[in-house]
Amino acid sequence: MPSQPETGLQPNEDRPHILYVSPGVNLSWPEKDRNISYHIPSGTWWPWCDYWKEPQHILYQLANICFVLAYSSTCSKKGVLFMHCWLIFGLMLFSTWAWNIICAPDVFTWNFAFMLMNMAQVFHILYQLRPVKFDPELEEVYHTLFEPFKMSRLQFKRMVSEDFAQIMSLHAGEAYAVQNLTRTDRLGLLLSGKVNVLSDNQFLHPILPCEFLDSPEFESSRNTVDDKFKVAIVAASSCRYLYWQRSALEYLFVKDTYIATVLTTLIARDITTKLYAMNNKIVTSKGSHLDIRLPSITSSLNSGGEYRSPIRTKKVNGVVCNSTAEAFCNQSRRNKLKQYDRLKQESGELSLNQLGEMEPLTELPSSDDLTSNDVESWLETSSKYHSCELVDTD
Repeated sequence: MPSQPETGLQPNEDRPHILYVSPGVNLSWPEKDRNISYHIPSGTWWPWCDYWKEPQHILYQLANICFVLAYSSTCSKKGVLFMHCWLIFGLMLFSTWAWNIICAPDVFTWNFAFMLMNMAQVFHILYQLRPVKFDPELEEVYHTLFEPFKMSRLQFKRMVSEDFAQIMSLHAGEAYAVQNLTRTDRLGLLLSGKVNVLSDNQFLHPILPCEFLDSPEFESSRNTVDDKFKVAIVAASSCRYLYWQRSALEYLFVKDTYIATVLTTLIARDITTKLYAMNNKIVTSKGSHLDIRLPSITSSLNSGGEYRSPIRTKKVNGVVCNSTAEAFCNQSRRNKLKQYDRLKQESGELSLNQLGEMEPLTELPSSDDLTSNDVESWLETSSKYHSCELVDTD
C-alpha cells in the first residue's frame, strides 16, 4: 500500500513503489515533478521496441571497432597473432565499460575471462614463432637439403633431436662401415670432413658434407636388418656425421608423413648422385669408357665386359626398343640400387687388373666394329620420338 498522502514516498523503504495515476492530484508524486507525463505512441515501426535508447558509451564503440579489426585478419600464423591481439584490446575495453559504466559484474567477468584466454593464445603463438637455431653444421644441412622442401625449423629440430638421431665423430682412417661385417640398420649424413668408399681396398668414390653415407645400403635393405655392407666407408679426414637408427626413422615417418616424403626424396637423389659418380670407373675389357646414365649401353655389356650395339640387337619379333636418358629417369629406385651394387662389384674387379687409380680413357672401337653411319643411325633413332624401330631380320 502507498504511504500516507501527507508523508510522501520515503527512500530505501521496504515497501512496493507503486505509482497511482488518477484524474485528481497525485499527492504521492514529488512536488517538482508533478507535471511529468508519458505518452505511448500509437504505432511503432519496430513491434517489440516501444522506444530506442541513446548510444552506449565510447568504450563500447571502441571495443567493437577492435573486434572488426580482429576479424579482418588472415588465416596465416601472423594473421592469427594479429587477430588475438586486437581481441585482447577489445575485451579489455569491454571489461572496463562493464565495470565502470554499466556496473555489471557478470558482463565484466565473462569479458575478462575471454581476454585471459586470448592472452594465453598469443603466448602460445609467439612460442611457435620463436627463432629456432642450430649448430653451424646442422644449419648448413638445413639450408642445403631441407629448406628447399619448405620443411619448418621445428620439424627439422624434431628430426635431429636426441630422441631420433645422434652426432658422432670419426678420425682419419676410422671406418664408419666395414665390408661384409657392418649391418645396414642405420642411415648416416655427413656433416663435415671427407669420407671414401672402398670395395676390396679399391677406391670407388668420395662422400662430401651434406651427403648421405649409406643411402644405397639403407634403401636396399628396407625389408631386412641382417644385410651387411658390400663396401667399406672410411674417413679420409676428421669428420662428424649424423645418423638415425632404422627403427627410429620408421617411427618418425609414421608420426610425420611430410618428413617421410622429404627424406625419401633426398635419399633417392643421393643414390642417383652416387650412381653417376661411378661413371668414371666403368670401362670395358677393351678400354672403352662408357656412360652408365644410358641403360641401353650398360645393358649391352656381356659377361666379358664387351660392348654390344643396340642397333644390332635383334628381337624375335623384329622390334628393337632403345632406351634413352629420359627412360632412365623413370626407373624405380630399386632398379637403380641393383645397378649401383653391380657397378661397384664390376669396378672393383676391373681395378684389380690395373696399377694405381683408374684414369679416364679415350673411346675405343667396340667388338662389333661399328661404322660411323651405324652410330649416327642409332643416335637418331634413340630419341623419345623414335623409341622403337623395326629391324630387317633378313
